[in-house]
Amino acid sequence: MQAEEPFEALEAAPSAFRSARVPLLVVVFAVGLMLFLAVEPTKPWILLVVTGIVALGADGIMREHPLAARETDVAWTAPLLFLPTLLALGAGLFLEDALTGYWVLPGVLVAALILAGVLYAQHTSIDTQGALYPAARFVLNLGTYLAGFAFYAVVYTFDVSLVPAALTVGLISVLLAVEVLREAEADPVRALVYAGAIGVVIAEARWALYFLPLESYLAGVFLLLAFYVSSGLVQHHLNGDLRRPVIGEFVAISSLGVLIVALGRIFEAGT
Repeated sequence: MQAEEPFEALEAAPSAFRSARVPLLVVVFAVGLMLFLAVEPTKPWILLVVTGIVALGADGIMREHPLAARETDVAWTAPLLFLPTLLALGAGLFLEDALTGYWVLPGVLVAALILAGVLYAQHTSIDTQGALYPAARFVLNLGTYLAGFAFYAVVYTFDVSLVPAALTVGLISVLLAVEVLREAEADPVRALVYAGAIGVVIAEARWALYFLPLESYLAGVFLLLAFYVSSGLVQHHLNGDLRRPVIGEFVAISSLGVLIVALGRIFEAGT
């Protein structure tokens, strides 16, 4: 009978798709984000409170997973919380800078839908053998890149000085890289080391951008491209499939991205 208890726990544990926690947390996030964007002058503490609520709510949602019954480490959810927490914080900062007037409402709705998708995908990705795992990883990677772009862009638009900007971009990249590498590296220490290396690369890229005539969203796209290439190469290295076709693919994507940024800069300078 004792051998059957874990399987009984798996069957008894609620699924995130049947639980009311995700919709409830997303509604609280949307209301809090709308309040943050509506109140003038801006109250940063509102966004911080909303971000904290998302982090705590996401932790509870992850612990609902059937496999949570097998976890003995109290902090096992920590790597799973980086993305939803940073996404909530980044969405608030980005929308505060990018949208005004009636555009704020659809912006909040889109941010809430993205957060919902990330929460469901994060919960699903705990079971690496599940049928929905590949789709969950795709959603999480997409959410990671969106969160990264939000932070990379606002670091420019908020006129953060060079050293704090490089440190901030590097730290954010480390935390987001942990999510990208979670699939390829099971050892959290090794994953953190590789993520730290990626963070250093992006911080140096931000430093280099000081000498280039790029601003705002174009600079955000450039940093996002650097993050995508560096994290992707490391991920393929850890998976053991970093071969010529993969390298060629990243070279092509890098070239296309640089071309888009260059054309955007030319268009921006001509207007």
